[in-house]
Amino acid sequence: MERQLEKHLEETCRVPGISGALCADNNGLCLAARGCKPELAGHVASIAQQAAQLHPNSSTTPVICIESEGGSVLIKSENDVTMAMFKTPL
Repeated sequence: MERQLEKHLEETCRVPGISGALCADNNGLCLAARGCKPELAGHVASIAQQAAQLHPNSSTTPVICIESEGGSVLIKSENDVTMAMFKTPL
């Protein structure tokens, strides 16, 4: 399974505008990372958990977008795994 995850992250990072991708578990443990620091896993998982508390009765988890001049980060949790995609301006 780990190899499949690594392969998917590698393919994701080939998409134009995507500079990195990261997967973390609910405890913030980095499961895989490409093009970004694995140390960000805990922060990414925490942001996803905090955002989910804004609408606790929702049937879906939120997609979080953090934007800055240097790019953006999209964060989404699904089935105990949190994914972050780091985008750079084109």
